[in-house]
Amino acid sequence: MVRRKGVKISKKETEKETEVEEKELVEESRLHKIKRRSNGKRILGVSLIVVVLLLGGWSATKLALSGWSFSRESFKDIFSFNTTKLIGEDQGRVNVLLLGMPGGSNDGPNLTDTIIAASMSVGDAGGKGFLFSLPRDLYVRVPGDGQTKINAVYEIGKSEEGSSGGLKTAEVVSEVLGFQVPYYFKINFNGFEQLIDELGGVVVEVDKDLFDDKYPTASKGYETVDIKAGTYTMDGAMALKYARSRQSTSDFDRAARQQKLIMAIRAKMMDSDMFKQPAKAIAVYEVLTSSIETNLNPLEIKRLIDLLKDFDPTTLATKVFDDSAAGMLYAGKVDEMYVLRPVGDDFKAISDYVAKLIVGEEEVVSPDEQVSVEPLKIEVLNGTNITGLAGKISTKLKGEGYSVVLTGNNATRGFAKTIVYDLSNGERTWEVRKLAASLNAEVGEGTITTTSGALARVVVGSEAQ
Repeated sequence: MVRRKGVKISKKETEKETEVEEKELVEESRLHKIKRRSNGKRILGVSLIVVVLLLGGWSATKLALSGWSFSRESFKDIFSFNTTKLIGEDQGRVNVLLLGMPGGSNDGPNLTDTIIAASMSVGDAGGKGFLFSLPRDLYVRVPGDGQTKINAVYEIGKSEEGSSGGLKTAEVVSEVLGFQVPYYFKINFNGFEQLIDELGGVVVEVDKDLFDDKYPTASKGYETVDIKAGTYTMDGAMALKYARSRQSTSDFDRAARQQKLIMAIRAKMMDSDMFKQPAKAIAVYEVLTSSIETNLNPLEIKRLIDLLKDFDPTTLATKVFDDSAAGMLYAGKVDEMYVLRPVGDDFKAISDYVAKLIVGEEEVVSPDEQVSVEPLKIEVLNGTNITGLAGKISTKLKGEGYSVVLTGNNATRGFAKTIVYDLSNGERTWEVRKLAASLNAEVGEGTITTTSGALARVVVGSEAQ
């Protein structure tokens, strides 16, 4: 018999009470198990998010975990039956901007070092996925802020009240490429390095030697980067150097290396099967949340995951816009500042080309596949009274690989500025503009005829001496 506060309890009542207590224990145990399964699902959910996001690339790697945190409400949204559609999904293509920048105490922490627009074919639309790399020296128009290099757009947007650096950059990139880029993801250097380390390194095939004796260090000094051609499992530090180095190569080579790292990260994620490693996924998640920024909300992230799971990475093509024959850009100067402009000084040529790529009317041509063209034939005429100036410039240009077919005196003298005329009927415009930039010359207007077979005429001004 059990006593409760001096009251006698019958045997029947005791048995009933015991039965109730046992049911409560069973229910408590069941709830405990449910709670444990819920926690497991939560961990797996983080794994799922991190893994699938990482399939998108290195800047996409940090994807969407920064502008918001994983609160209970976030998880409620992610694992609910609610859904949403991403902008562009109804048209069969979702576009995302991937940005990489120094951050922290680095020089120019908000100057964009990497700009890649990712365009993914979704649904039954078919077609390829693309990674479009834009050089940081691209000279662009910023709505409401005039013209500047594209790498400064994020900082401009970040400094404006009620604006966003990422969205401002996405707006400009949309104008350049001719398609809407509504989403962005940004990662800093430290986050990228830590991410690679958490993944255990990535395998990268280096096509050619990379040597840079002026690679910047955190202490404002320099160190030497010397990576020989071969296959490496790169840790975070090595991968960052491989992605950033530009002293002995061009920004365009660097863009191609960054795209290669994107694919290496994706391959590592596929091989490592992080779905079965929740602890590793959590570690990666911790890196991402402290290093990334995005404008996607949790439900949009959830939808992006669904789309990425169905995306075929073998359809992915890469394009680097540069000043090569197929790069559609040419170098020049604005107030003595080095910049890159679109051939014809109009981004319409680029947007038209991109549109054809997306619908399959054009194919991406890699630098190795580009059809080699003969050296640009030029004639060099002296537009001054300085004896021998045309010959001096001719020798310089021959040393740079140009074919000088005529050297002589111009019919008109007194030129101060060197003028370069395009005689190619637009077929070699990018080279003509590159030639003008190398001579710090102006591009002449009007139609010029010649019998020398030259595709460009250089009228040398007195400033050339």
